[in-house]
Amino acid sequence: MGGVSIEAGHETVSPLDPMGVGTPILEADGIVKSFARHRALDDVSFSLRAGSVHGLVGENGAGKSTLGKILSGVTRPDEGTLRVGGTPMAFSSPAEALQAGITIMQQELSLAPDLSVRENVLLGQQPSRFGVVSRRGLRQEFADLLERTGFEIDGGARVGALPIAQQQEVEILRALARGARVIIMDEPTSSLSAQDAEKLHAVVRSLRDSGIGIIYVSHFLDEVMALSDEVTIMRNGRHVRTVNSADATVDTLVTNMLGGAHEANFPDRPAVAVDARPVLEVRDLRRRGQDTGVDLTVRAGEVVGLFGLVGAGRSELAHAIFGALPGVTGEVLVDGEPVDLSGPAAAMDAGIAMLPESRKDQGLFLGMSQRRNATMASLAQFCTAGLLRRDAERHAARGELETMGVDPVDLAGTVGVLSGGNQQKVLFAKTLLRRPKVLILDEPTRGVDIGARRAIYDIVVGLLEGGMAVILISSEYDEVAQMSHRLEVMREGRIVASFDASETSHDAALAAAFGVSAQSTFIKEVT
Repeated sequence: MGGVSIEAGHETVSPLDPMGVGTPILEADGIVKSFARHRALDDVSFSLRAGSVHGLVGENGAGKSTLGKILSGVTRPDEGTLRVGGTPMAFSSPAEALQAGITIMQQELSLAPDLSVRENVLLGQQPSRFGVVSRRGLRQEFADLLERTGFEIDGGARVGALPIAQQQEVEILRALARGARVIIMDEPTSSLSAQDAEKLHAVVRSLRDSGIGIIYVSHFLDEVMALSDEVTIMRNGRHVRTVNSADATVDTLVTNMLGGAHEANFPDRPAVAVDARPVLEVRDLRRRGQDTGVDLTVRAGEVVGLFGLVGAGRSELAHAIFGALPGVTGEVLVDGEPVDLSGPAAAMDAGIAMLPESRKDQGLFLGMSQRRNATMASLAQFCTAGLLRRDAERHAARGELETMGVDPVDLAGTVGVLSGGNQQKVLFAKTLLRRPKVLILDEPTRGVDIGARRAIYDIVVGLLEGGMAVILISSEYDEVAQMSHRLEVMREGRIVASFDASETSHDAALAAAFGVSAQSTFIKEVT
């Protein structure tokens, strides 16, 4: 990976850090930023030292992502000063920030889906000779990056065909390939497996040790504490405090984030009635060429959690039930009535709704208004003789957005300016406005802070009390175990074990996911 550095004797010194590791490399003073009537940042000051990892935490809407975008040139501040290596600078674009040695990996991926992995990673900086791109050089630089990170990914694969977890890896590789001296990482592990997250952690430490300054934004507070030298806490667009990680705990971080003591993260889920009727029945559902089908029943007021490793087939099963996966055979019934699996529209008409894993790519139109996003899937119910009843649409949108706790509710405001947690609540509003009988939640709290997570959990509990049947997919075991009544473990596209969620352990579920015996001292295949 190329770097912005010059040789000084036997030491490598960055132009951004002429005084060496530990000095301020990037500073912000009195930053103010407003969007319409909402003040996203209010007199925020921040300082990053070279050769350090600086954690940035706070609830969704606290201003973390907005600060990161200003530091990286994506957004311009209304007031305040930026200094890079002690020199005042004003960025009008990410390209200008990159010239100054600053780059950002944003929470919502910004890849070219039709290009290859290798082309995405090295886009704009391909090695060339006489204006002709060197394919050999391209492959060598990409191979060097893979060796450094330990990632295993096909450089020739089309990015749009990759699962979210691998697309995140491509984003990470691209940021590393740019050779910046400041890297802002906004939720970099939100869709990575535990193994790949550990690889990223090793990369972060390696970058820090080489003198690069890293701003690490994450809702995983244990991760922030383990990686960061310092942590800055934000609340309601303001800087609350900056502490040394060694002097903080997760509890003190949460207390400062929320402005007081926090309650338990998971609410009590209501018990499923003994005589609860089956709402969703899945019978021998399988893809073409699959030997074994899936059978699944979800009753009224019940949450069935799907647990498994990356690639186990959880999202594929969800898409199959929702009619969004071609080549599927078998039966899906809602309240005993067969569901047409030819497409999502038929599934929605039958009472099935799905909140997808990626709100950007599969759920929301970020450039459109809150109102239009909330009602997009339900416009037919606001039409008479082909004409849209706008007053009824606005009334329904406002009511659903307020019920979901979107803050602020602005029917004309674009969804893209909202925090990740508020975007997720808009997606809930869109999904629930059709009043479904079955709700499929695929990673519903991905990229969402602790406060917004609890709000989402409370929404789910309220739906259960109304008799809805819920399928929950989550890569976080605690979430899927604490929020589910029953846990179905998947491996290789089939359900391999079923547990009462309140009585099983992480070890037992993980053993089933790996296909090994939980009682064995050694890892071995179950016979």
